[in-house]
Amino acid sequence: MNRRQFLAASGGAVASLGGYLGLRVADIRPYDPDPPSGETPRERIVAAARHRYAADHRALTRVRITEDSAGASGYDAAWYRESHQHSRRRHTHVFTTRQRPLGRVPTPFYGLLGVFHWGVVDIDDLPHTSIVHFTDGSVLASWDAPTPTTPTDRPNLASDAIRGAVRGTESGMGGEWIRPHRTSWTAGDGDRTFVVTDRDGYAQVVTLPFGAGNLAPDCRVEVTLDDAGRLARIVDDRVLVLRPSGDDPERVADGPRTVGYRIVTEFDEYGAATAPRPRGEAETTVRARLSSLLTDVRQY
Repeated sequence: MNRRQFLAASGGAVASLGGYLGLRVADIRPYDPDPPSGETPRERIVAAARHRYAADHRALTRVRITEDSAGASGYDAAWYRESHQHSRRRHTHVFTTRQRPLGRVPTPFYGLLGVFHWGVVDIDDLPHTSIVHFTDGSVLASWDAPTPTTPTDRPNLASDAIRGAVRGTESGMGGEWIRPHRTSWTAGDGDRTFVVTDRDGYAQVVTLPFGAGNLAPDCRVEVTLDDAGRLARIVDDRVLVLRPSGDDPERVADGPRTVGYRIVTEFDEYGAATAPRPRGEAETTVRARLSSLLTDVRQY
């Protein structure tokens, strides 16, 4: 090989490597997830829940307080938007609470992100919005962010925003509404809607941020699949019986308290959802930036 051929080959190799690294850092990859499938309602629902870990999609959850034996009820309390762009390994979570029950009541959201948001909400300073944005190498978090005008708006970070490095290809999902389970489903309206109405079955299906001992007998969950077998809608009617604790400074009832939630999640934009970075700057370190970059490069 003469010098000209060597330089040409070397240049081609460097260009290919640079292009590869650019694609890795930008999180661009082949993407064609298999559709969910199953024979029984349980198999179909579990497959649809797992499909969320592969398919780009959006989920919008609205929470309504339907019952509260110690206070007001019949109001829209909160919403939660998840945008999952697996094809680019980007995930955005936006929580907004506009009104919440008095005292200590469990979060209606699954996963630690929901627990963190619910825990920082001040009932005297509402609405309150929290934003978390993941890539496979970094996380942006703003726990006291400006509240978007609508749930579908691109969120803005606040001055408290921080950026850190993370590892793990599934860290951006945050959890799941429907868990693997053994309970049986009954048919609802139509051939793609299924229902669980017994307390024990409900406790198997739904991801709970607390022990099942607080569940009332009349809990219910309904799942609707779309034409392709993917999750389309989940209606979670959750009723809790909360018993007072001696060390609860926010106690609002001397005896057992009943609180009911209707948690409705709708899934859409399969194969088309995007999860762009929230607007605004975040505090970070050089070490965190380098760690994120190295994770992007060696992840594949």
